[in-house]
Amino acid sequence: TLRIEGLLKEYLEIMIEFTYNTMKELFYRLRRVNMATLKEVAEFANVSIATVSRILNVDNSLTVLPETKEKVIKAAEQLNYIPKSKRKGNHDEALTVAVIQWYSFEQEMRDTYYLSLIQGVENYLKTNGIIAKRIRKDDMDLNKVLENVQGIICIGKFEFEVVKELKEYTENIVLLDMDISPVTECCVTLDFDNAMFQVVDYFNRLGHKHIGFLGRGEYEELSLHISTRKSSFIKYCQYFGLKYTELLLENELTSEAGYNLIHNLAKTEELPTAIFAVNDPIAIGAMRALQDQGIRVPEQVSIIGFNNIEAGNFTTPSLTTVYAPSKEMGNLGAMLLHEMILKKKALFPMRVQLPCSLLERKSCKKII
Repeated sequence: TLRIEGLLKEYLEIMIEFTYNTMKELFYRLRRVNMATLKEVAEFANVSIATVSRILNVDNSLTVLPETKEKVIKAAEQLNYIPKSKRKGNHDEALTVAVIQWYSFEQEMRDTYYLSLIQGVENYLKTNGIIAKRIRKDDMDLNKVLENVQGIICIGKFEFEVVKELKEYTENIVLLDMDISPVTECCVTLDFDNAMFQVVDYFNRLGHKHIGFLGRGEYEELSLHISTRKSSFIKYCQYFGLKYTELLLENELTSEAGYNLIHNLAKTEELPTAIFAVNDPIAIGAMRALQDQGIRVPEQVSIIGFNNIEAGNFTTPSLTTVYAPSKEMGNLGAMLLHEMILKKKALFPMRVQLPCSLLERKSCKKII
């Protein structure tokens, strides 16, 4: 009797397991006939999406147990998963990458730094026939958008946990405008620290002893290129023994905001003899405000902007500024990602910094 009960129990366990696996397979088949996704294959095989992608794309750099590889291939077959490159009508399909932006559409529109950065990325992708899925970090359909992408470009300050989650979709990831330490990914940034040294050193050599930082304090939480410059600005003012004042904007980083702040301050306070603005539009607005108050630029106040927009050449006087190769940064980041995809191997973690350069025009003058 005991033996019969044991056999019955064993039989029931086998049947339950068989029924579960059969229903699981049937569920996926009914859910998407010939339209299974990488995520579904990963769930069925109980592995990560990145592992499925690399196995099915024959990534020779992947170290995985033979049984795991066999399990993934079998799961793909059972679910009728067909890679995009092999689907009917897609024999010559282009590579697809996701471009995920931390900042909002409004921030992109008001700051030329971001516009030129994304232009650099998109120009390279378009030139090389690569399809770009451009999305924001808080996109509700992130899983759907990242399905079947061969690489990801992240622009902005992403948390480490977010980057880790993105690597579940693909190992091919490049970070732009994000400086990480320790270096665990491939990231491309600009050398903002040296840019600020050039600015403060230039003012110091012109004899200025009190200089201002014109920007927005809370904005630094979203942008590396603002926060790094502010801390470096303060550091080098202290190094040269210069007095500094933070002229913080309450609104957007626009010409109007720069104009309003400096226009109001000029009525009530003694302004620094030199001002650095975090972008050219703010600098142009500040310059106009000073002139409207009867304060001469550069005879009484010198001004330096940032980004080198075309309008800076046509102000009176022409605007001294810092050239930040954000477009080149975007181009290089896309090129590095393309190399990863073609070689089917993620690059060794690295930090690439591009130099910024001071462009001397007519908005600064030496104090006699």
